[in-house]
Amino acid sequence: MDSQPKTARIAASIVGVIVVSLIGLLAFAGPGGGSEAGALVGNRAPRVAGTTLDGDQFDIDDWRGSWVVVNFFATTCPGCIQEHPELVKLSEWGQDRGDVHIVAVVFNDSAEAVAQFFELRGGDWPIIDEPSVAVDYSVAQIPETFLVSPSGQVVLYVEGEVKSESVIDVIEGRR
Repeated sequence: MDSQPKTARIAASIVGVIVVSLIGLLAFAGPGGGSEAGALVGNRAPRVAGTTLDGDQFDIDDWRGSWVVVNFFATTCPGCIQEHPELVKLSEWGQDRGDVHIVAVVFNDSAEAVAQFFELRGGDWPIIDEPSVAVDYSVAQIPETFLVSPSGQVVLYVEGEVKSESVIDVIEGRR
């Protein structure tokens, strides 16, 4: 009869240790899921390569010497939908400047939905559907955006919606 209260105390202790461990983990993990992705800032950008939705081959190395915005998104992501006009604005600015390009990397979405999204909302940059790229960039929660310098170094990481002005400020050295 004594074994039931003892078992309950042990179970309660185990649950308590688990709860305290989870609270500690959450307290020190930082916001969102992109903390590992943010560690790429200051380092060489992982390779972005694959077949675009248009059937062309894409390799970020072809744009070495230019600024490259690498944006991870999905059509079902509210933040991605919200930020899309900012990317269109940034793309237009980059085309006028001539040395700023955008590449989109699909994150858990269908090629058909993505093609329809871009048809309706604009944007004429390459779109690749290569899951390994998200792994290489440690993408956990979209939207996530990386700015790669002409030398191939990640100089800006944005977790959440990107603003064109923030990227432009970095490119123009105002930040």
